[in-house]
Amino acid sequence: MKTFKLLLLVGLVFLAGVVAGVVGTRIAVRHWVHSAISRPQMVQTAIERRLQWQLQLDAGQQAQVHQILTDARRQLKELRQEYRPQVVEIVSNADAKISALLTPAQQERFEQMKQRNRAFLRPVEPGQ
Repeated sequence: MKTFKLLLLVGLVFLAGVVAGVVGTRIAVRHWVHSAISRPQMVQTAIERRLQWQLQLDAGQQAQVHQILTDARRQLKELRQEYRPQVVEIVSNADAKISALLTPAQQERFEQMKQRNRAFLRPVEPGQ
């Protein structure tokens, strides 16, 4: 009986570790994605540093890489602004269609789900 209890305890500790790892990873990924969207300059800086470190870029190459990534970031911002209205419309239509399928109780829970996730799903205007 002692062996069974010991194995059960080890199994529970392992399961608790898995759950903590999954939850922690989810929180970390959400934070990283939100940070990357709201502060794209930080992402660019991280990319530049990594390229410099791994490729040993000289000063001229660093300046050119910086300009290339700055131009790419600007172009991506323009592209997001151009397509944002269409994305919002598609998401709104999908939301309305899903809501129409649901019972009143399900619609209430669906609205609560959307409210809980509103902070993560809301559009973020990048700083640059």
